[in-house]
Amino acid sequence: MTRKVHYNPTYSGRKLGNIIVSYSPKSSCPDSCSLKTGGCYAWDLYYMRIMGEKIETGKQKIKGKIKEFKLRGLAEALRNRRHDCKIVRHRVAGDIVGDVKNTVQDCKIIEREGLINIGYTHAWRERSSEALKKYFRASCQNMDEVEEARANGWSATVIFTESIGRGKQKIGDHTVVMCPIDDYKKSVTCNSCRLCRVDSKTKDIVVGFKLHGNGAKKNKHKVQ
Repeated sequence: MTRKVHYNPTYSGRKLGNIIVSYSPKSSCPDSCSLKTGGCYAWDLYYMRIMGEKIETGKQKIKGKIKEFKLRGLAEALRNRRHDCKIVRHRVAGDIVGDVKNTVQDCKIIEREGLINIGYTHAWRERSSEALKKYFRASCQNMDEVEEARANGWSATVIFTESIGRGKQKIGDHTVVMCPIDDYKKSVTCNSCRLCRVDSKTKDIVVGFKLHGNGAKKNKHKVQ
């Protein structure tokens, strides 16, 4: 069975920086993510939806003709990465449902290359996902979910409908740091920040993101 994951050796967007990124189709997202049905920052973008369809079907339309879409693997992306690439951002669109074992193997290869794994999953409640705790953060939609994820050994991120202020905040028993790229630092990229990595210095920090993307307004009711 063909694995439905596509790697790019670089990313052209300002936010992430020149890093390796991977994508999976919408079918890889768990139904437990309330943004799957609309409002996801990724699937509300036309080019992301087209990318997801290419990966899902293995086909693409070029000049009106249907042709094969060849998936790019991690090895090729590593060979062609930029010299200043520090991280690999897993699943810019999509998630890890049905692909945990292979994703863990990818993370180990990336680690051996001296690069940092950055990933988030809405499937953190699934027992099969536990093998990714070392590399991925639980993607939470409110502080109650953060409590649950942290109690189960996950590092976490959380979505806020409004900015809670810049930098470090204390919410209950948790230290929350708002993403500096989302919040105010235009010169920072994921490649230079690396706050979302999971290691001894960062694992207990909850990284906060403002609800963003084309569907942000209509989905405020889905997060707290």
